[in-house]
Amino acid sequence: MDSVDAAAIPLFAVLGPRDRERVLKFAKRRTYQPGDVVVHEGDQSLNLYVVASGHARVERADRGVVGHIKVGDFFGELGLIEDHERTATVIAEDELTCVLLPAWEFRSLLKEHPVMAVPMLHALIARIHGVEHHPG
Repeated sequence: MDSVDAAAIPLFAVLGPRDRERVLKFAKRRTYQPGDVVVHEGDQSLNLYVVASGHARVERADRGVVGHIKVGDFFGELGLIEDHERTATVIAEDELTCVLLPAWEFRSLLKEHPVMAVPMLHALIARIHGVEHHPG
């Protein structure tokens, strides 16, 4: 996948070179324009999204803006782990490029490399911390 360095993405940096190559083999790259909705709250979760460039905001119908996403951040993992609907809407704030990893590949990688859970836990703790200290 052109111009995406999987080793620079914290979620994939814990993988060896061969597995990072595998990630990029199955991943798709998508670019969104400012204002484009990347995912809708309530939709089925089919992919993990990793931000390669740009910024986005996270909104919930009941709370408005609940967060912001930048390069290296990822979203969609909870819906894939728990197999439930999207918990928020993500909207591109500027030109946003994401690497999309299909659910089946993400689950397979996580099972084979449980160390991937460490950066996910760090991200989840940061999200919880942000909600507790900035409850909207």
